[in-house]
Order: sequence, then structure tokens, then C-alpha cells
Amino acid sequence: MKMLLILCSSSRLDEVRELIDEHEVQGYSEIADIRGSGETGKHMGTRAWPGTSCMIFAAVESEKAEELIGAVEALCTSCAPDEGMRVMVLPVERMI
Repeated sequence: MKMLLILCSSSRLDEVRELIDEHEVQGYSEIADIRGSGETGKHMGTRAWPGTSCMIFAAVESEKAEELIGAVEALCTSCAPDEGMRVMVLPVERMI
């Protein structure tokens, strides 16, 4: 089992949700309006640094994780350079 952490621009959240639905991921959680700084610059939700990010996390079987990672990678090709989209994959040792 894998934990996927998907970071994306808030403007791409609906598209990521659609991917999750298309790949029949049964459960996920999201955190909206994340502010921070990274490779694509600052996203603070202000005039000086507009935009915010979102994080979606889902624990899925390893095969499903690979499917969803591929779908997110394909979506990344349509992102503007300053949007930034990342997927981090963590092992899930135990889920209760």
C-alpha cells in the first residue's frame, strides 16, 4: 500500500479530483489554500505572491498508485511552469 501526496495549484484541484474519480480511488482527503514557497516561487494568496496550492492525500494499493501517478504525470504536461504539480509516494506500513 502507498500513500500518495499530490500537491497542485488550487486552480487545478477540480482536474485532480476528476482523475481520482476516474481511477476509482475510494477515499481521499484534501487540504485547501496551502501557502508556501518552492521551485515555482511563492504562493501566498496575496497580490505580491498570488495563488495558493492544495494537497490531496490517499492511501491506495500499489497498482492503483502507479495508475494514478501516471495520470497525474500526464496532467502535468498541460501545467504552466509556475503552477507546479508534484506527487510524493510514501510506503504505508500499517493502516488501522
